[in-house]
Amino acid sequence: MIYKTYKCNSFNVHTIKTDKFKTAHMEIMFRKPVVKEELCAYTFLMDMLSESSEKYPLRRDLIVRFEELYKTSAYAITVKTGNVLNCNMILDFINPGFIEDKNYLEDVIKLPFELLLKPNVVNEEFDLKQFNIVKERIIRDINSIKDNAFKYSVRNAFNSMNPDSPTSYSVLGSLEDVDNITPSSLYKTYKSLFKECVCDIFVIGNLDMDEVVSLIKKYFYHRYINTATLDLLVDNSVRKKEIVQSDKSDNIQANMVMIYNVGNLSDDARHVTFQVFNYIFGNGGLTSKLYKQIREENSLCYSISSLYMKYDKLLVIHVSLEDKNVKKASSLVKKCLKDMINGDFSDDELNDAKLNLVMSLDLAQDNNVSILNNYVFNIFDNLPDLDKRKELINKVTREDVIDVAKKLKLNTIYVLEGKGEEN
Repeated sequence: MIYKTYKCNSFNVHTIKTDKFKTAHMEIMFRKPVVKEELCAYTFLMDMLSESSEKYPLRRDLIVRFEELYKTSAYAITVKTGNVLNCNMILDFINPGFIEDKNYLEDVIKLPFELLLKPNVVNEEFDLKQFNIVKERIIRDINSIKDNAFKYSVRNAFNSMNPDSPTSYSVLGSLEDVDNITPSSLYKTYKSLFKECVCDIFVIGNLDMDEVVSLIKKYFYHRYINTATLDLLVDNSVRKKEIVQSDKSDNIQANMVMIYNVGNLSDDARHVTFQVFNYIFGNGGLTSKLYKQIREENSLCYSISSLYMKYDKLLVIHVSLEDKNVKKASSLVKKCLKDMINGDFSDDELNDAKLNLVMSLDLAQDNNVSILNNYVFNIFDNLPDLDKRKELINKVTREDVIDVAKKLKLNTIYVLEGKGEEN
């Protein structure tokens, strides 16, 4: 693989040339600090931009064009990474070497910029019909969160922890946020996308990258230069004593969420050592401490897992269980962490964690999106490359794991109570 950066004044293009895949992948990234009041509008905007354009006023017009370009796809995603909002227009297409049409590459590269730069707008208002289609879809997505016990309980847990933390903000916003958006206000958000965001473009594939960059510069008219340095990390406050909150639900099972603050870690500990700890503790499936202690040995839960939110400096544990088991299960979670702090894990568990994490990095090299994401976070957060991370994983010691375990402090216990099985 050959990596290269092209500086283009108002944006940078990062290219990864490889002949490993038959498809190519491009992401046009707009990034800015998280502002709660803006999240819904940017999510709405990116959905709107991938729904239609001036040239393709209906979704079916776009689908026809995708088919003409040999099943190319262009779509948008809006995600929150710690304290940074990412609005990405994404393009997937077949490598030109497999296509005989000599204009294919130019036609494909041009497409996402047509969507971005020539939206379906009249008199500074987005088309009302397409606007209402996107609006209804977002409303359905917001309403559907309650139907997913995991998402709903975790969201409520974050709000219990701190409703004013960027961690608790949803990129979908609220129903009230959606109602406040109009076709004209959305156009103002559209203009701010280019003015307020840092823009980077990443491309991976078996392509003539000089030609690709030349085509990007030809079709991407981006006048605004923004060189702001964005801080990904959210500093969630640590509590002297954890809070415990609960809500009732119509679910049969209860859902318990335990949120731990992760103290300040070195870069290697943040990127690597904590991953090893978490694999042993709760993310290693059937082999994890939490699974063996709480499900296998005590039969207290239906499922249990832990999620390391690196950029929010949190460890989130989710347990699906019966209401009567909540107190004992939370005590056992605390005991499992105490065992980790005391070094009560075997060399076999440590080596199994390292082996599986290295294996997952090897598998990541079989996916072009995973490779691209590794370069993204290498550039934006100094994440070591795949080979370096494997080397660092293999060097993690028992003492390293114990040290990061000591950095955890319980913040919140939230329970979404279940109503139990009906007779």
